Amino acid sequence: MAIEWISSETIRDLKAFITVDNYGRFCVSMGARRALKLPEKTGFRLFLAYDKDERRIIVGKPGYVSIEGDVRPFKFDPRGYSSARPYIRKQNLYGQDLPQRFYLIGDGEASKQPYLAYPKGTYAFQLDE
Repeated sequence: MAIEWISSETIRDLKAFITVDNYGRFCVSMGARRALKLPEKTGFRLFLAYDKDERRIIVGKPGYVSIEGDVRPFKFDPRGYSSARPYIRKQNLYGQDLPQRFYLIGDGEASKQPYLAYPKGTYAFQLDE
């Protein structure tokens, strides 16, 4: 009988995505953190918007995107988690609707991609269905 040894080395999947998990939290993947040039070992803040027609989450970093009105950024901890309760309430999501995963569209800013009409300094993430 032949056996095959398995190495414990981890192969990192650095896809850029944002998840809304079963616990009502946003989670920004390490791939997304690198694509958005966010700190990898400390917390950070992001503005989030939702394009209901296209089913996309749009994110922007404070200081890089212009926001009108009284909109506060989401505060993420060093692991990349933040409460998604405001998003869940606004979208009327329930337990069976979660988790949701949104993948980065393209490889950079949404405003630099001709088919995406989003403000300068934003990144678009498409819902994976």
